[in-house]
Amino acid sequence: MHTKHHLALLHRLAHLAALSVILLGVLVLVGWFNQIPALYRVEDNLPLMTPGAAFSFMFTGATLFLLQPEKPSAWRRIGGRLLAMGGIGLGLLMLLSYWHSVPDMLLDQGLAPLALLNLSVDKDSLQTAIAFILTSIGLFFLSLERPLLINVAQWAAFFSVMLLVGVFFGFAHQEDMFKVFTGEAGMGLLTATAFALVGWGIVLAKVEKGFFRIMVSEASGGVVARQVMFLMALFPPLLGWLPVLWGQVEHGKLTHTQVESLLASVMVMAIVLIVIRLACRLDHEEVLRTRAQEEVRQHQADLDQMVRLNTLGEMASGISHELNQPLAAVANYASACQRLITSGENTQRLQEPLQAIQQQALRASEIIRKMRALVRKQPPHKVSACLEQVIHEALQLSKVDANKFSVPLLLELDDTVPDIPLDSIQIQQVILNIVRNALDAMQATQSHRRQILVKSFMNQQGMVQVDISDTGPGMDAELKQRVFDAFVTTKGSQGMGIGLSLCRSIIEAHGGRLWVESEPEQGATFSFTLPVN
Repeated sequence: MHTKHHLALLHRLAHLAALSVILLGVLVLVGWFNQIPALYRVEDNLPLMTPGAAFSFMFTGATLFLLQPEKPSAWRRIGGRLLAMGGIGLGLLMLLSYWHSVPDMLLDQGLAPLALLNLSVDKDSLQTAIAFILTSIGLFFLSLERPLLINVAQWAAFFSVMLLVGVFFGFAHQEDMFKVFTGEAGMGLLTATAFALVGWGIVLAKVEKGFFRIMVSEASGGVVARQVMFLMALFPPLLGWLPVLWGQVEHGKLTHTQVESLLASVMVMAIVLIVIRLACRLDHEEVLRTRAQEEVRQHQADLDQMVRLNTLGEMASGISHELNQPLAAVANYASACQRLITSGENTQRLQEPLQAIQQQALRASEIIRKMRALVRKQPPHKVSACLEQVIHEALQLSKVDANKFSVPLLLELDDTVPDIPLDSIQIQQVILNIVRNALDAMQATQSHRRQILVKSFMNQQGMVQVDISDTGPGMDAELKQRVFDAFVTTKGSQGMGIGLSLCRSIIEAHGGRLWVESEPEQGATFSFTLPVN
């Protein structure tokens, strides 16, 4: 699955956690109203969930539910904040119930006609009250949609879930771990389970916006993170619930040690499966990476070959233009000598070498003509292609040189540009040539000012336009007029001066135009257009 699918799955799990917490709170209240102890107390000797805690969990679950969408509406955010503040208030009332009886009545007898049920209600533990306050604060932070506060909320929820591991291990041994250390009764098994659901719900609700966004990744790290988190979410509650649900510990059919051994075996097998899957994933990614590197090398070789052929074509064109006139003159002079000899002058000894001169001159001209025909640039092989992808592939080839000179490659690509007919290799050659020229031009620029910006958009003429801007030294008016001429270079002996001339030929063969806008010390912007049809 892709990243979006993983994100949707994690959001659905957070949604399910919110609904489960609400349902759990409702069931516990139903148990209190209808005198069904099994719904609010797992076993007689274990702590129960009070009506106040059940009502608070309904608040907490509703808050998490309202904040579920990736971009919740304004009213959902406001509702979530109000419910989170209500949860904080309920947690404070639970905390105050240790010193005053009124809050205890508001939370318990005030929320249900318990007097009619003749049930004695225990007050919530200090551990439960503090957990409600911290959880509600985390939900309030989550509703503010600020990256820092989302990170704080997620980490707080994660550590809360980790602290619950001790609670679940205590239930596996029928020990109240909080009471062991503080002398006060801790939270019940139902309460701990509800807090675990809320904690994981907070982590997953905005998982893509905080530290735990690695869980959304398609890479190996994301695979491991999701599976390890799944084990962390599942194993501790199972450890606490299985001895209770099976009810076999008290009957001597299964000891605590045997239950722990069984669960440990299951967890070890799960870890082994995770490691095996990770190994397969890494092997698959290595194969894909090797294949991609080979494709990049082949693509680079194709580009280099095209550059060599087109360079040879430009050179042959220039050389033939320069040599045709003197060669034609040699042939004419040789013909004149032959005419003089034919006229009867005593120059018979010159006829044979002059004839050889004429033949060799004609032969040289023919060789140049054939070479020019051989390497003449072929018309572009156009197919419908995505210009954005062509630009990305070209810049990928420039990334090593850009990193070498500490030049960031920035993109502002219009994703509404339609696919257009073009020769991908040739257009990539144009982009690559301009970017490399920009990198060379910026070597004298201060490193913190260096950058290359590539834009694509539809211009007012209805053509696709690409702008490639740098922060180099720029050009004066004279250089701007000659920059696209063959054999014009600013690199001295390091350049041949045919790259931009070749780029212009390619763009014009596509039916577009290539030009430059620049001022001294203001950088340069090379722009080219391509027709949509």
